[in-house]
Amino acid sequence: MDLITQGVLGAALAQTAAKPSETRLATGIGFAAGILADADALIYSSADSLLAIEYHRHFTHSIFFIPFGALIAALILWPLCKKKLSFKRLYIFSLLGYSLSGFIDACTSFGTYLLWPLSDERIAFHIISIVDPVFTLALIIAVVMAWRRRSQLPARLGLGIAALYLVMAVVQLQRAESAIESLAVSRGHTPARLMAKPSFGNILLWRSIYEHEGRFYVHAVHVGRQPRIYTGATIEKYIPARDAR
Repeated sequence: MDLITQGVLGAALAQTAAKPSETRLATGIGFAAGILADADALIYSSADSLLAIEYHRHFTHSIFFIPFGALIAALILWPLCKKKLSFKRLYIFSLLGYSLSGFIDACTSFGTYLLWPLSDERIAFHIISIVDPVFTLALIIAVVMAWRRRSQLPARLGLGIAALYLVMAVVQLQRAESAIESLAVSRGHTPARLMAKPSFGNILLWRSIYEHEGRFYVHAVHVGRQPRIYTGATIEKYIPARDAR
């Protein structure tokens, strides 16, 4: 997701383990560690313009890299925190802050190498947009309240609300896919592939595409109380052996 969301998610997680006297420091540590995973966006080559795309959301987002990412964050922050925290406490806050960066990015459609090096497959759950104001705002409010009150409770409540929002997003995805599948069946189509993705900034309007007999059918689905489908275009599947010139 966007850096602000990753940062406040990391901050909220770090706050849940902080003592009242540590809350504000844990907030900054968690925020910094939460955005560190996206440092892979700095990998680029002037000779290969696709290198940045290939390595963005790569090994730094793997669940197996979490302990190392947290260690890097702790080492970077140690000179700023050594007079106020033990390295152990700094590492714990960094670990919590870093821990969900890969997972929350995997919830989007772009996906991450969540199981690298065991798998080179980009894992994408397609349940939330890269930018979702509702999800982010809930976390921001929780983090600010926890920071002001020096309390774990607002952070825990904010994380609970964020988790419920993701569960609701999963339900919305299933409803969108079901609506499109029903449309396909009503047309006498048997989709070889069917996919729905959230549109920008919400979990109400979804983009969908399915394949049937060499053609792609593209639609939008508004998943409110009753799903409403906006019929889109259809296009023939590109076959390199036939269509490449």
